[in-house]
Amino acid sequence: MRGPSGTTALGIFMKSRVNPAFSKLSFLLFHEDDHERDGDPSALSASANELARAADGLVGWPDLPGESEQSKLVFHEYADSMKADTGKLVESLRSNQMDSARRLFESLHRKCDACHHFFRYDLSSVMGQSGADGVRP
Repeated sequence: MRGPSGTTALGIFMKSRVNPAFSKLSFLLFHEDDHERDGDPSALSASANELARAADGLVGWPDLPGESEQSKLVFHEYADSMKADTGKLVESLRSNQMDSARRLFESLHRKCDACHHFFRYDLSSVMGQSGADGVRP
């Protein structure tokens, strides 16, 4: 279901709950020198915990993207995987295993990209619409 802005409740959830924690984690994990100089040492764990709480929210999401049963199963598989991976990420950070945390985050990033690709493909590329010059690509 889309709101007045055309954004789905899932889109709003992703933009307000998942993306901020994900982006902050990415920065903190891969810009360690900047973080050590200027950052709050608890920010990394706090962001990982926020991402894990958001993943929990996705697992039981009521209004799933896609209409087919297969697309709903795919969404649940990605959500379950995200929940498991964020839990492992929190544990890696808690035990100060930064290399493991970075690998887990990179794996999580690839899975997020795959889920986005599955649910946000460009319909015009599937439908074969004409380009600006009237010629099909």
